[in-house]
Amino acid sequence: MDESIFKKYDIRGVYPEQINEQAVYKICFGFLEFVKDFYNLENPKIVIGYDIRESSPALKQAGINALIDGGAEVIDIGLCSTPLNYFANWSLKADASIMITASHNPKQYNGIKFSLKDVVGPVEIGVMDRIKELALKGDFQKNGAGKLVQQDMLNEYISFLKEKLNGVDLSNFKIAVDCGNGMIGPEFQRFANELGFEYKGLFMEPDSSFPNHEPNPLDKEAIKPLQELMSEEKFDLGVIFDGDGDRLGVLNSRGELIKNDFLIGVFAQYFAMGLKNKKIVSDARLSRGVKEQIEKLGGEVLKSPVGYPNVRQRMRKDGCFFGGELSGHFFWQDFSYVESALLSLVRLLKILKQVEYSLEELIKPFSRYFGSGEINFEIENKEEKIREIEKNYQDGKISHLDGLTVEYPDWWFNLRMSGTEPLIRLTVEANTKELFNEKIKELTKIINEAGPR
Repeated sequence: MDESIFKKYDIRGVYPEQINEQAVYKICFGFLEFVKDFYNLENPKIVIGYDIRESSPALKQAGINALIDGGAEVIDIGLCSTPLNYFANWSLKADASIMITASHNPKQYNGIKFSLKDVVGPVEIGVMDRIKELALKGDFQKNGAGKLVQQDMLNEYISFLKEKLNGVDLSNFKIAVDCGNGMIGPEFQRFANELGFEYKGLFMEPDSSFPNHEPNPLDKEAIKPLQELMSEEKFDLGVIFDGDGDRLGVLNSRGELIKNDFLIGVFAQYFAMGLKNKKIVSDARLSRGVKEQIEKLGGEVLKSPVGYPNVRQRMRKDGCFFGGELSGHFFWQDFSYVESALLSLVRLLKILKQVEYSLEELIKPFSRYFGSGEINFEIENKEEKIREIEKNYQDGKISHLDGLTVEYPDWWFNLRMSGTEPLIRLTVEANTKELFNEKIKELTKIINEAGPR
């Protein structure tokens, strides 16, 4: 087995060279052995689902074979988005769940996302290495005592989403949507029909070859077809989903992509500030404009390292209702502290309906500074370069919560390493456009040159 498929949070690799049926059988059996031991169960109940990728049915079957051989009660929910898999986990009170998906990765990839009871990710409690160890050991106790049932969870999921509207009428909305030929298409169509709003959709049919664009809502090329559609007629907003349906990007009525930290501010303002616990969780790249507005309203932003398990873990620890990442993951306490792009869309539409403001007006309180978003630099000596840059900015307020963050009164930057690629990622924000441009130029020069400044 190619051990490189064991990533920081989940399993991912190219099919069939890196990940294949034999590997998935061993990995799922190892996961089952862990679940049995962790919960002291002989026949744990495990949900399994899969996405549209060409290799997914075969990999799912390999996973089912492993679970049956090991004595699990398997609930096969079929083709599904990752959030639907999460929903099945906690609504069915399963002991664990398995999702065959490579999320937004290109078509040649596939992978596995594991969840324990109540959709707790193994990495949240530090046990991914143990699961890897069991999978690689391969000393499996096959008893063949498992059983398999098939269950469609979509109706229950849509009903859950509809309940969150509390009767708010969305029929006057017109939305442009790009489902990117991922798993979210059929779910979105059922969702839209049930909630009663008008929409025009692009690439709604799941297609394992992703023929139109990469299933990544942060990709500038990926959003161009949606922007073209929005230029042809009037829409209230646009929405683009990633391949497995747990992330989304939102465009305003002019077809401009809204920064996800501004969406974090909107959700925090309307869903967390009215609660007794006004704390929310976000990653270290959050705009100062959002943080300041939340604090002005009596809230508090708890910072977390980038990565969905880190945000979830902090939310569970502090009992926060909401958390968000700049990648477009939005987390909800009443969805077992995990992500659902459709639940996030429900709540955004509910806000827009109730306050009767446009999206552009909603984000104005956060738009006080000039920010870059993440800029990627290809570089081999990542750690050495970050240490060099830290020495150059010793007079700022330094944090190592996630990579390197340096703050000054009128600007700040975050520099962090990619865990999977020879990249460092830079985020810069400043009080004025002139200072912003100056600091981008300054940091770009240091990153691209060798030696101290």
